[in-house]
Amino acid sequence: MKNIGYSLILLGFAILLSSVPADAEKYGNTEFFLAKSGIGDIYDLTIDEPSEATPKYWKCRDDPNQANTFFPLVSWETNMGGPLDLGDSYSYSFWVESTNVQEISFKTTLYIRTQDGFNNLSVDEVSKTSGFGSFLSENYTLDLESSDLDKSFFPDGVPAYTTLGIKLETSITWAPDTENRTVWVKAAQSDFLSSFTLDFKHVNIENDDYYFDNDRVEAIDEDSLFIKVNVTNALGADNFDISSAEIMIEGISGGGKFKDTIQLKDKHTYAKYIQGKWWYQEDNGVTSGNYVIKFSLKDNFGNTWTSSMSYYLEVDQYGLEIAFDEGSSSNGQLPKGGKTDYSFKILNTGNTRDIFMISIDDSDFPSGWEVSLQSDSSVDLQMDQSSYVQIRVEAPVSAKGGSSERVTITVTSSGNDNIFEDISLVTTVRTYGVVFLSVPDKINIDPEELDIDGYYKFKINLRNTGSDKDTFDLGVTTSRSDWTIRAEVQGNDISAVTIDKSQSVAVDIVVRPVNYEDSLGEEVTFLMTADSISPGDGSATVNSKIIVDVPVEKISDLSVSIDEVLINNKPLAILQPSDLQEGMPIVIQLTVNNNGGKSTGIFGVTLYEGSRIVDEFVVEQGISGFGSAPVILNWETPSEGLKTLKVYVDFKQQTDESNSKRADNTLTLPLTISEKSASSSNSENNDDALLFSPNFSFTLGVLSFISIIYRRKR
Repeated sequence: MKNIGYSLILLGFAILLSSVPADAEKYGNTEFFLAKSGIGDIYDLTIDEPSEATPKYWKCRDDPNQANTFFPLVSWETNMGGPLDLGDSYSYSFWVESTNVQEISFKTTLYIRTQDGFNNLSVDEVSKTSGFGSFLSENYTLDLESSDLDKSFFPDGVPAYTTLGIKLETSITWAPDTENRTVWVKAAQSDFLSSFTLDFKHVNIENDDYYFDNDRVEAIDEDSLFIKVNVTNALGADNFDISSAEIMIEGISGGGKFKDTIQLKDKHTYAKYIQGKWWYQEDNGVTSGNYVIKFSLKDNFGNTWTSSMSYYLEVDQYGLEIAFDEGSSSNGQLPKGGKTDYSFKILNTGNTRDIFMISIDDSDFPSGWEVSLQSDSSVDLQMDQSSYVQIRVEAPVSAKGGSSERVTITVTSSGNDNIFEDISLVTTVRTYGVVFLSVPDKINIDPEELDIDGYYKFKINLRNTGSDKDTFDLGVTTSRSDWTIRAEVQGNDISAVTIDKSQSVAVDIVVRPVNYEDSLGEEVTFLMTADSISPGDGSATVNSKIIVDVPVEKISDLSVSIDEVLINNKPLAILQPSDLQEGMPIVIQLTVNNNGGKSTGIFGVTLYEGSRIVDEFVVEQGISGFGSAPVILNWETPSEGLKTLKVYVDFKQQTDESNSKRADNTLTLPLTISEKSASSSNSENNDDALLFSPNFSFTLGVLSFISIIYRRKR
């Protein structure tokens, strides 16, 4: 009874060990029970605790004198349907019932049988001896506390479909002088649980992604990874705790979203699948890369078996780019009360379909400003596809020219709201301005330069000084209503011109002077205006003088000036009334100038008193271009009183001089002729008696002589 109690304690302790779950077993201590079933001398091993009512007996040889001789008894075996890894040791406890035994010895051989034969893992001998004066009788156990395993035959583990077995041989020393001698090995009953415990790994989780399926679907946030691996149990698939399967993704909060899909699925007698579906798009921070997947499950003994593998997960990568086409930008202009449109492109740079949401933040817009989305508020794009977004901004009429306002457009990925782009659109209220560049004060037209139809063309440069392209209405006029004038660009009549920002345009002004022959040299006012079209307020005006005239180097232009006149050798300005007396000859000296570059022919200079010709001087050689000639005119017998003389240069118009140039061909000479006094007569008589000396009479005579030389009387 004492031995039975001891055995029950060991059995209870073994059950307790097998029921305590481990965190992660490298090896598990698995108890194999000697079963009742079998054929011949080979019986079964079972991991299920026997519950039969009666034990199974295997009778040992009762030959006398067995000392040091072992006789085979029986072998127990079980098939191992999966691969396994051997641990370090094993132990056993076998029940024996005997009578009259002095010593009993077991020789056990633990082996693995493959297709190639037997491979002994451990060969051990265990003995038990009766005490002095007693014999081994009734029930007791032979125990192997621990024996090392020889794993040299299986350096890479034991392959699947092998047989695990233990062979038992016995050697018995009987009590002397006894006829009644028996030894039985007992098992397969709850009171006699003969078994051995083997340290080994019988569960294998294969690190193979053969069954994995990364299901990337069209629906947003519906992608998933189907995870499935093969897990074998050398003791049989029924040895799994089917509710214990777990799959966890290292580094992901909570191990990943699996939505109750983790389960064990049947494969065959010794294998199952551990599988589940990871809805990785519902976890934060999941991007393409390597992930460690940890599998765990328990066997019916409570051992926890784990395995980890690395898997490269290609996930939906969300990305976007914003681009403006050439000619478009995030900066725009509009007129007061006007509108402007923006257009930019969204490019899906991710590796999957995405829906991009467009939102507008106009919180900084002042009152009266409006912004609206002219395209859809969401854009559905496949990988590498693009689409355009149109935004319209409108400004009130009260907007200040040159002012700028900003609106932010946000484009956000539906697949990952951390992927977004902010586009800042800056809208400036247009300013207007226009100037004329380098306009001459005078525009001289040589009649010979008129074309065959009588037109003359000159250029006026116009510059846009506003903040954007603008169109300007043009106006051109002259002070001569009988002249025609118009504006052209590249030979086309225009009434308006469009000019880009900060650019200039040369406008041709085409004028047709008429009836100018008698007004050569006269200034005709030219006026040009440029005004921005509505609502612009840019404006500029320029005026100049148009002068139709023959160039001075091509004409003869005679003139005479009062400043170059001498009366009896005195300038007119200092002449006194007493200097001129009745009856006394008057000599008028003057200079005739040719202000043109063309030489003149013969012409005359005539002195008139009223309508009476007083004298005439003929310039026989004419005057060369830009030259001059002296002229002397005589009034022989002037009468007393206020006299008005007139000098006419080329009165007969003998020179080729236009009428418009003849205004300076005439001089008016107002003279006062005083009464001749008596003292003047006496003075003259006295002078005759004196020695000869130059006096006015002498000078007058000399001038008269010179006059005769250059003069030709009519």
